[in-house]
Amino acid sequence: MISKQKRNLINELSFWMLQEIEFVNNSLTKTTLEKKTEIKVLINIIKSCKEYTNKQIKVLTDELKYQLPF
Repeated sequence: MISKQKRNLINELSFWMLQEIEFVNNSLTKTTLEKKTEIKVLINIIKSCKEYTNKQIKVLTDELKYQLPF
């Protein structure tokens, strides 16, 4: 069973991943195959994050927040 704190962290990470997926999808410089590959990687991260520690999830979230261009 996942703790409430971890669930909240996963939800926050999912939100930032969705933002990243939208950015990748709207990118004009990437081919369809590149977009598809990047989106699959992001989805796999979300699926596997149940195995991560809370600290690892926080680090991923922080990296995504500051990586996005807005």
